[in-house]
Amino acid sequence: MEKSTNQRAPDAKTSGGQGIRDLIERTFLVGMGAAALTKDRVQELVEEFVRRGQISGDEGRDMVERLVSRSRDEARSAFKRADSSLQTAYRDMGLVSKRELEDMELRVRQLEHRVQLLEKSADAGPGGASTET
Repeated sequence: MEKSTNQRAPDAKTSGGQGIRDLIERTFLVGMGAAALTKDRVQELVEEFVRRGQISGDEGRDMVERLVSRSRDEARSAFKRADSSLQTAYRDMGLVSKRELEDMELRVRQLEHRVQLLEKSADAGPGGASTET
């Protein structure tokens, strides 16, 4: 007995329409990588699904917006994770951030200024006259 391999996917308009949309979205996200999707490319792919009658135009527009939004969110999340990982690695290696370096440079300049003021007041002596001869 031979099984038929000519199976047809359920039509979005008749049964499991939400399932088809979810499958299409998952396919986009998995196949293309959420962070790599551009709005133009998503639009092209969704328009193809609309032409094939797999989804309606309204569903396609909604899908484009959802996918682009998810792509942006995923990219932001990836950047945050990468930044956090880099900050941890820098700390583990004993490195400081640019901001921390700038803060330390400011503190050094302030300390140098205070030392100069103290040296001048020490040189001036008790009555304001210089102790040097």
